[in-house]
Amino acid sequence: MNSDSSEGTSGGVIIKPSARRSIHSYKDDRLRSNETMGRYGLNKSNTQNGPEGADRGVDETDNVMSKMARQTSPLSIRKKKINRSNSYSQDEDNSDDNTTNVLSKSLPATLPSRFRYSDDSDVEDSFSNYLSKSRAEDESYQSAKNRSNISLERDPSLPHQQKLNAFSKVNPRTTQPQPANTSRGIILPIFLVIIAVFSYFILNNQTTIQTQDKSTQTNYDEIKFENSLRDLQEKYNIDDDSILKLKSGISTIISRMDTGAFIFFYNGNKINFDAIKFGKFTDEVAYTAAKYLRSEMSSIQHTVVESANLDMQEHGQLISRYKDDVNRSGVMLVKEVDAVPSDLAMAFHYYCDEYDPLVKKSAIFFTLNKANCSNISVSKSTHEFVEKCLTKKWKTVSPENIRPLVTRVVNVIIDVTSAF
Repeated sequence: MNSDSSEGTSGGVIIKPSARRSIHSYKDDRLRSNETMGRYGLNKSNTQNGPEGADRGVDETDNVMSKMARQTSPLSIRKKKINRSNSYSQDEDNSDDNTTNVLSKSLPATLPSRFRYSDDSDVEDSFSNYLSKSRAEDESYQSAKNRSNISLERDPSLPHQQKLNAFSKVNPRTTQPQPANTSRGIILPIFLVIIAVFSYFILNNQTTIQTQDKSTQTNYDEIKFENSLRDLQEKYNIDDDSILKLKSGISTIISRMDTGAFIFFYNGNKINFDAIKFGKFTDEVAYTAAKYLRSEMSSIQHTVVESANLDMQEHGQLISRYKDDVNRSGVMLVKEVDAVPSDLAMAFHYYCDEYDPLVKKSAIFFTLNKANCSNISVSKSTHEFVEKCLTKKWKTVSPENIRPLVTRVVNVIIDVTSAF
């Protein structure tokens, strides 16, 4: 507060009380004053005459907006939690460490109306109690909700509708969940597993039965083939070595799925030679081999080639002429192989190729009369004698091809000169 003092008549000091100067009290100061609008125009001066006007104190209303406001903090609003069914809630502590200090300095505007204003300590205690009570209510609500969810999940004795009603009482804001089809989710995988296991055993049994049937059929055909060869051996008085060569040669063709060549070597100049009997023997052997090689066919007949009747111009025509027949029957019987024209002999290079056969799983039988090779010097080995005979017969075959050709044709020799 400002005051003016002067000496009185009695020697004392006369104090004239006055209010604090306002912010407009410096209008008469030349250094601080600005030109102001006069009463009746812009150029009019607004002056105050006399010292009384300058020294007069005037009460002015304090500018409350110029005062600094105390630091405050609004009441923290708890976020609304989303309630979810079948889940455990996790309370988050959103409290502020500075809440106590801030609230002790000011009274928040959002304080409930039931709190009465007293002083800072009362406000702090009341608001702390309010926050504690609100937090305790939230915790009790969440714990009750969690206990209700756990009890509903673990208690199988309660009916489904009672579980829903109990959950609705705890949390009326949450909609009733759809019933979980737990039994179907468990039974369906088990049912699928049972079907898969059952199907596996059925397919496995069928495969085993088919394998056993196929093995039995193969064994039966092999046994039947051996019995047929044994019957032919007894019928035509064939030696064991010749029958063994036939049996092992045909079995090798079956196992390797390739081809093989056999030459029935006989002597037509023999005194008691029976050409008809020899012809029947070769036909029956070829027929027996065809049934064994093509067991899936009910009726089969081997392919017969008469060498003297071949009139093709080149070996490619001979190949195309009998390829389909050999593929169907599995056996070709070429009678008098030495009579095959030299220009057509190369066809048997492809028919008798074991590594790249023209027809897989096939047998090529030839007959060769020893009497037709009389001009050939006698050799120690029948195999060597036959090779020399055919090499001399097929003179037009090139030197680089004659050796491979003879090697393929002269593979297994069945010597039956003593039997016929």
